[in-house]
Order: sequence, then structure tokens, then C-alpha cells
Amino acid sequence: MTTENAGFCANCGAAITAGNAFCTGCGTPIPASAPVVAVPPSAPPVATPPSAPPAAAPVYAPPSSSEQILSILGGITIASGFMGLKRTSYTMIMTSTRVILAELTQDMLKSAIEDARSDTKAEGGGFFKQWGAQLAASFSYAERYWEMAPDAALAETPGNIAWDRNAIEKIKLKAGMTRDEAADDPDYITVKTGGNKFKLLMGAGSFSHAKKALIAAGLI
Repeated sequence: MTTENAGFCANCGAAITAGNAFCTGCGTPIPASAPVVAVPPSAPPVATPPSAPPAAAPVYAPPSSSEQILSILGGITIASGFMGLKRTSYTMIMTSTRVILAELTQDMLKSAIEDARSDTKAEGGGFFKQWGAQLAASFSYAERYWEMAPDAALAETPGNIAWDRNAIEKIKLKAGMTRDEAADDPDYITVKTGGNKFKLLMGAGSFSHAKKALIAAGLI
């Protein structure tokens, strides 16, 4: 004997036998007047969890330079040409990895002096104050390199020089000698690197300052 299928429960989808007052699957009452569904109701769609947003591509950031400025010494001069008559002025920038000689051109010095004079004049300074500001600018020009990256200092002018500290074989600080009836010999620094020897002349009275700068840089 077979049972007649009258449809499917609208609540759970179980088959309903004709004449049953309740669903045999879930017990839901089946009123005689209430139609039953002809096909089993489809299961509710399973919610798909939202996919994680794609990871952002890593942004390349160049490593920060580990080269640090240790000390700066202005008023350096290198003599060249016939009888050493040509003099080129430099600022000696001593870093943790290099020694940089940044050339002080006449145009650079002139610009610094003019700026100092104009600033003092704008502040109401008279002739003597303006003159003092010009002198101070020429001596303190080297201080600007504290605010400049070593690579920028090296690239500032075509005449700049850089020595790798690991390649420096010897560096010495020498005091000048006074001779009768002759100009004073200047204090100087000798640097031997790559088989070459360089003599860096210094202005009068700069020996003590140069010694402190070289010691601060760990060069002597």
C-alpha cells in the first residue's frame, strides 16, 4: 500500500502525506484550507563572507643614510700651480665614512657676504656693523654644512673632493714655524691617501680649533 504525497511542508520542506494534519518533519500544523507547496522550498543561500581587501603593495623606502657629520673645519686652503701661487679655499667636512673638501668659490663667498651686509643694514646697522657682519660671514660660512647632507655638500661644486676614511693611510696636524725676515709658515694638515699626499693649509690661530675638530672626528 502506498501513501499519496500531497506536497511539501512550506516550513521545512518535508514531504506531506495526504490527510495528515501535521508535518511529520517539523510538526507544523497543516490546515486543510492551506495549500502546500508543490516543490520543496530551496534552502536559503549561504552567506559568503566578504573577501579580505587585497593587501596594499609595499611602498619602497630607501634606507636612511648612516653617514653622520662629526666635525667641520673651515678656512682650509690648498696651494697649486707655479710656485704654489694658486690658492683654493675649502671647508673640511669630516663624517663617519668620508672626509669631504667642499670648495668655497669666490661667488659663494661674495653671495654670503652680501647677504650678511644686507641683513645687517635692514636691521638698522651702520657701516661698522655691516663690515663686522661681512667678516663674520666669511669665517662662519662653513657652519652651513651642519644642515646639509654629505652627498649634497659633495655635489655642491665640481671642484669638491672626497676621501674614504678607510683609504686614508695617515693624517697629521702640523704647527707652522716662524722665520726671521720671512712670512710665517702656516699651520697645516697632511693627508696621505691612495699613495698621494695632500697639504691642507690653515689660517693663523686655527691650530687649536683644527686639533679639536680632528679629535672629534676620530682622525687623530
